[in-house]
Amino acid sequence: MIFPVVMAGQANSVVPAGEERVPAHFFAEAMIESRFQSVIRCLDHPMFAAPTVVTCEANQGLAAQQMCAVGVKGSLLVEPGLSKSAAALAAVALRFRDVPDALLLIMPASHSCASEGRLLQTLDAALPAAKQGGIVAVATRDHGPYGRLRTLSRRRGQEPMQALYSAGVGGDEADPDVLWNSGIYLVRAGSLLAAIKRHAPRILHATKAAVAGIAQTEIVRRLVPDAYGKVKQESFEAAVLGRVEIVDSVQLDHNRSIWEDWIQDMANEKAEAGAARRRAKRQRAA
Repeated sequence: MIFPVVMAGQANSVVPAGEERVPAHFFAEAMIESRFQSVIRCLDHPMFAAPTVVTCEANQGLAAQQMCAVGVKGSLLVEPGLSKSAAALAAVALRFRDVPDALLLIMPASHSCASEGRLLQTLDAALPAAKQGGIVAVATRDHGPYGRLRTLSRRRGQEPMQALYSAGVGGDEADPDVLWNSGIYLVRAGSLLAAIKRHAPRILHATKAAVAGIAQTEIVRRLVPDAYGKVKQESFEAAVLGRVEIVDSVQLDHNRSIWEDWIQDMANEKAEAGAARRRAKRQRAA
């Protein structure tokens, strides 16, 4: 059994005039699911336990509503304000401290979960390295904000490979050894906790106070605002992954065709254009 953790927090406090404070992964249209709904639907499989969704207090109602709309049950871990993914994952790891061998699938709510079968195949390839204690980062050819992975060994299909992580998002796109980190990780709870303890001990120490007193059986677990407010706002990639440097990696789209690349590019452009139209409409209404 794999325990999914969906990162659906509020990353940015800067919101243009007329905008609602709703992250893009919650945007939905009539008959069209949000990215968040696509992700949690993708996780509705016997391989997975009920997901834990990390979100902010302002959007917890929307997250619960969208989960209910697609018939997926799970729990919420509520951050009082902006997303602090390093601290939020520390809170998740602390929840599983009594079951260190539990496998966690960490996944951003903004991920384009186009193929459940492809995700399952990728996780199947990642399992051996994760069970041995590695942090397995899922790589992709699509650009993203989670940094780059330079492979250190020859790629053979979906076999795990070692990769050098860097936080930058620029680089030589033609370099065949460079892939993009998707923000998806498969890791044992004990390994995650150990990595945070080693590379971000202050974040872990401060987070312990924020989770104190939270019942493990609660469907909605709210991190203590006063304690969590003292935790540094830092991403998991910056606080931990960049200091680990060398990680295990598997490629999600290793066998994706040129046609699928084109379809993905068109979908991304359509989503961006739709978001721009919604912003313009709200600004006119304001």
